[in-house]
Amino acid sequence: MLIRNIDVSDGLVNGTFAKVATITTHTRDGYVQFIGLHLDNVTAGQKHRNKAPGGDDNIVYIERSEEPLKRKGTVRRQFPMKLAFACTIHKVQGMTADRAVVSLKHIFESGMAYVALSRTTSLSGLHINDFDEKKIFCDPEISASLENMPKADFHSIQPILHIVQDSNLNSALKIIHHNTEGLECHMEDLKCHHELLLADVLCLTETHLSGSAVPAHLHLDGYTMYKRNRHASYTNYAHLANKNGGGVAIYVKNSFQVCPLMYMQNVTDLEYLVLKIQAPKQALLAVIYRPPSYNLAEFLAHLNALLTSLEIIDLRPLIICGDFNEDQLSHCNKPILNMFEDKGYTQLISTGTTEKNTLLDPVFISGANSNVRAGVLQTYYSYHDPVYCVLE
Repeated sequence: MLIRNIDVSDGLVNGTFAKVATITTHTRDGYVQFIGLHLDNVTAGQKHRNKAPGGDDNIVYIERSEEPLKRKGTVRRQFPMKLAFACTIHKVQGMTADRAVVSLKHIFESGMAYVALSRTTSLSGLHINDFDEKKIFCDPEISASLENMPKADFHSIQPILHIVQDSNLNSALKIIHHNTEGLECHMEDLKCHHELLLADVLCLTETHLSGSAVPAHLHLDGYTMYKRNRHASYTNYAHLANKNGGGVAIYVKNSFQVCPLMYMQNVTDLEYLVLKIQAPKQALLAVIYRPPSYNLAEFLAHLNALLTSLEIIDLRPLIICGDFNEDQLSHCNKPILNMFEDKGYTQLISTGTTEKNTLLDPVFISGANSNVRAGVLQTYYSYHDPVYCVLE
């Protein structure tokens, strides 16, 4: 077994196992130059092969290592390996093997038996000597912590999945909003996020896109995409239009009949999209992104123009989601929330949507005649968690 890191990038690390295959010496004085090894990990040691003429290409050659000792001027040179017909449990932490013989005779710490017994890839490859079930135990503090840990409700962890499985909600309209913090770099993550792909309508903010065309890798099977990039959203605010980032997009299922309202009269200088959903459900949907640097008073004026235009359209319910960069959990004044409430909207999200437990991604609804469910989903790749709204 190697007992020090020789080349981490090449897999020659402390704890690597091998069999001695050959010893290479100088022809004149018999001085040992290399020890050739057949590694258990056949892919490791690629840089340390072919060092002996006419040798086996699968042999990895190890040289002596040098290290100073405590006594000044004293240096030790040796091959960094030792016999390892067996090794300690502490040494094999993180190791995976097809077969192993495990002795539980000298277990003296909590968790040691678990580490030893979980090294093999199958139960058939595990052989146990000196079995004693009393040696399999954990730290009492861990047991106490597990007892005190609140039990998670699976329904709250994957709510959309359970809604889809409920036969009474087959016809429900499922809307999800997510701030992706860059669609290009997170498209593969999005495609692997099973709950996002259960949405009938998937609204995205901070897409960070540019250009008019939609690249093939941004297509989502079974969905049609509508988008508005940041640079196309501002007429009078060059400092925002020329800044990287921002942008909004909507993916809607191909089975839905929709009408995108790409431009609305008297509505400018706003990163937004509006979608009329006509069948199989009816709804008027808007997604909005407000940059943190957007002056609040000016943003409110343009938001008011959009809300006024939406009120004129004879289609309900009206759902507006997005990232407004106003913390709905804050005790300070919330002018954006106040504007929505003054116009008869209800804010549906009640828990934090970011890592800092701020609620920046609200969902506002007006004119809903059916039951509405809403909440926060979980993700692993964004500062923001997605939010959902389901209209029964």
